[in-house]
Amino acid sequence: MNNVNIIGRLVRDPEINRTEEGLTICNLRLAIDDTFSKEDRADFINVTVFGSQAEVCERYLRKGFIAGVSGRIRSDSYTDAEGVKKYPVKLVADRVQFLTWPERSEQTKDMPVKENSSPDRADSR
Repeated sequence: MNNVNIIGRLVRDPEINRTEEGLTICNLRLAIDDTFSKEDRADFINVTVFGSQAEVCERYLRKGFIAGVSGRIRSDSYTDAEGVKKYPVKLVADRVQFLTWPERSEQTKDMPVKENSSPDRADSR
């Protein structure tokens, strides 16, 4: 079983890439507070979102917003410039739920803000 659910705060704005075929890929980095530690620390998780859900993330998420993500863990491997083999782990999102919404301002006046209309579940891939 490979199923993960996390809630965290975006540490930077979403990064968007598009494939030659037109698929949108959104990369997020979430900080998750370690509430069980006696130290003030957080874990940082890379998240990848695909398709129309990635487009929704691009439009609505910003640095500092809180999001809940459900998905699966995936590891990759590569060799860095010093010849050291690296195995980064990321979360591939099946669902992203927005837990923070922007305040109404000049910058966000074109964004729809309605009760119970969060775009938390868009078709992926």
